[in-house]
Amino acid sequence: MNVLTTAVAREARGFFDFLDALIADLKELSFTGPRARFSASAALSVGLATVIALAMHVDNVWWAGISAFMSSQATRPASVKKGALRIIGTVAGALIGVAMASWLAYDQVACCVFLLLATSLGMLGFQLSPHGYAWLLGSITFNLIVLTSLTAPAGTFHFAAYRVIEVVIGVFAAVLLAFLLEPRDGGPEPAKPPGWRAVFGAHWPAALHALRSGVTVMLIPPVWAWFELPSLSQMAITIAAVMAVPAPSDTARDPGRIMVVRAIHRLIGCSFGGLIALVCLALPLTQFLPWLMTLCAGVWVGSHVQASPRAIGYVGTQAAIVFIMTLVQGFGAPTSIWPGLERLGGIFFGLLLLLAVSLVMAVLEPNPSETAETLD
Repeated sequence: MNVLTTAVAREARGFFDFLDALIADLKELSFTGPRARFSASAALSVGLATVIALAMHVDNVWWAGISAFMSSQATRPASVKKGALRIIGTVAGALIGVAMASWLAYDQVACCVFLLLATSLGMLGFQLSPHGYAWLLGSITFNLIVLTSLTAPAGTFHFAAYRVIEVVIGVFAAVLLAFLLEPRDGGPEPAKPPGWRAVFGAHWPAALHALRSGVTVMLIPPVWAWFELPSLSQMAITIAAVMAVPAPSDTARDPGRIMVVRAIHRLIGCSFGGLIALVCLALPLTQFLPWLMTLCAGVWVGSHVQASPRAIGYVGTQAAIVFIMTLVQGFGAPTSIWPGLERLGGIFFGLLLLLAVSLVMAVLEPNPSETAETLD
């Protein structure tokens, strides 16, 4: 109890520090400079992807917008690389998901086992592989297809095909805007991932982190069935996005804290993005051009915060994602706030499940420093 109280007090103090950083970021909003150029590229790519997806009448226009946003990076080479990995991972996850969905949809035990394995492997690859983003998207896509098959088995192939199309649309828009607006210079080389060696040795935190992810996603079907929760697939997206952060190093004294911080940041970002989007829907935005301009403006602000030098960029990422999901609902300007509310419900239920699993596993996990002292 004392440990939990101390953790809560520490995070409460951190929340006020976060608010100061967020206010400072918003004061720095500008229409010039590299940060503004990146924000404009991301916002315009989301707008372009949305228009293309609407014209093609894909199932989930918002996923094309999110794919464009997530593929937009500060430089042209980075955008191309992330977009390519997103497509590769999505296609791989879709193929495997379609191949197995007809079996897993009718066998809940096998379904939970494969969700555990797929998520754990995907999250492990995300942390260790040089192509980690493809591993992450493969895991997310597989989970989405399998979970969707639980409620609509006959539509599995249709869902998978459209998911690939939506991702391709988003990546195309992001890469096009990258070539038009973003610099050619690739910037400094990112740190190389550690690779697959010593997974259960020096890199045991990554394995434990991946297992935490797998256990959480594995619990989605039974929890969803028992409590009749909304937005089954959105819960999976929520958990995968929260867990998509490298595990703490083997010298960390508080291995679970990074998960708590990431979950809190997602909760804050989702709340901000969802609340602002709901206010916009209340205007209402029934005309296409004002709606599209509002969408791009919200993504522009979210991208600005995402590029923050103050370690709060994840809040901007999540705010923009939920803003897109809430504002982009069907085949045109939104006419109701209910789809957005349902998606927000899935997000928050997913967060609650994740926090519960993280808390239980944090209690069971040995402290690395204590383990070392015992061995000495």
